[in-house]
Amino acid sequence: MSVPGRARGLVAAAVVIAGLALTAVVGAQSADRPTVQGIRFENNWPDSVTVTALVQNAEEIESATFLYAVLPEGAITREPAEIQSGDVTRVTAEFPTREPMIWIPAGADFEWRWEFRYESGDTYETDSQIWRYEDPRFEWESLHEGVLEVAYYQDRGVAEQMLREGLEALEEIAPFLGLDELIPMKVYVWANSDDARQVERIESESFEESVITGGTRVLADLVHIYTPSRWVVRHELTHVLTKLAGEGPYGDLPAWLDEGMATIAEGDWLDRRGGALQYAINNDLVLSLRSMESPSNRPGFVDIFYGQSAAVVLFLLTEYGTERMNDLFQAFKEGQSVNDALTSVYGLDREGLDNAWRASVGLPPREQEEDRSTRIEDDVIGGPEVADADDSPGEGDSESQAEAGAAQAREDGDRQAAQQSAEGSDTQDALPEQVEVSRSEDEIAERVAEIERRQDQRRQRPVFEVAEPFPWEYPLIGIAGALVLLSGLMLARVLAPRRD
Repeated sequence: MSVPGRARGLVAAAVVIAGLALTAVVGAQSADRPTVQGIRFENNWPDSVTVTALVQNAEEIESATFLYAVLPEGAITREPAEIQSGDVTRVTAEFPTREPMIWIPAGADFEWRWEFRYESGDTYETDSQIWRYEDPRFEWESLHEGVLEVAYYQDRGVAEQMLREGLEALEEIAPFLGLDELIPMKVYVWANSDDARQVERIESESFEESVITGGTRVLADLVHIYTPSRWVVRHELTHVLTKLAGEGPYGDLPAWLDEGMATIAEGDWLDRRGGALQYAINNDLVLSLRSMESPSNRPGFVDIFYGQSAAVVLFLLTEYGTERMNDLFQAFKEGQSVNDALTSVYGLDREGLDNAWRASVGLPPREQEEDRSTRIEDDVIGGPEVADADDSPGEGDSESQAEAGAAQAREDGDRQAAQQSAEGSDTQDALPEQVEVSRSEDEIAERVAEIERRQDQRRQRPVFEVAEPFPWEYPLIGIAGALVLLSGLMLARVLAPRRD
């Protein structure tokens, strides 16, 4: 059915009018929303950042909040803003960057936006944007290649070396960790450790040890270099990879695995750590794998820790191959414990791997000392042998007597242990042999009788005795005698004849 021309014209006019009306409504709604005309970040290095925004259509705004999150994995932080009304409303927020609990490292990118709340309770958020927080004391430049960015302010040649060495390390180490895709990474290079003094976290306990290695990974995608060298950038970028490959929801990787892989990435690590490691092997001073789950800061053991960590990781790669190492990092990524991950991948627990590596360098298995801290010499008194003794108590009292015997045995055992400790190491060495000696039935019966005798002595009178009545008669007699003497003296004075 055809539509007459007049009708078609009316329909077209109606569509145009509806479109204009919709545009007017949308325009009115947009006009009512706050509009951020300008934004300024003021870097109050190194303590805070102040953000100021000029906002139009802010008459009905009741409050404003600055929302930001440090990328790539930071949680959203809300910072209340101050509103200053005028021809153009000024909104200002300040957030800390260098506090013990809140630290934003130089070079961090963070995503930010404003949230405005109206008097009606409705809220409006601006679009998210990215801003990079940098050390404002220097003019930073950047080099980019692949997934890696190197920021520098002084020597371009050094930055080019950092970029080249970093890319090589990523290419070499990623296959060991099973990483097919890498995230973008940033390296910020300071010319020396003095320039970097205000960069570290406030009251940081780790900065001094960071200077030892020349740098540190500060975020999942960000590395700081304080003393530029090829091995430092390779080491620290490997920490970005190990975190990406192995850190799960329940904690960090064991330090020996994390630092061992990073030390291997240095390439020439034996030149720095090999001497200390060989000395430790020659004198059986190597660390236990259990103690190496946290980094060692003990003087004289730092080089041993790094060298041994690298040696253990190399042992796993050499003996079991790259695929097993991939599986190990995946196990940690899934949240398995150290023992569970090692057992599921290699069939060795922590101690098993420790001894396997020791054997590979010619050391005997680590001795497992028996824990005798809960062994009591006289525990046998309360055991079945007492119940079978001729002089043992009857069935009705057996439970209470056994408890009393055990308590007395513990008391005597503690006293004997203290005496043996005072006598010297020879007596201590003989103690385990005494513990193993069994007693004859006569000795047991004699011991039980002694315990019963002591218990009876304890029951003869209460622990706290009632004191005897105070002998009040003695002080009263003394007072009475004094009064009689005083009365006699006064009477004698009265009766004495006066002399004219």
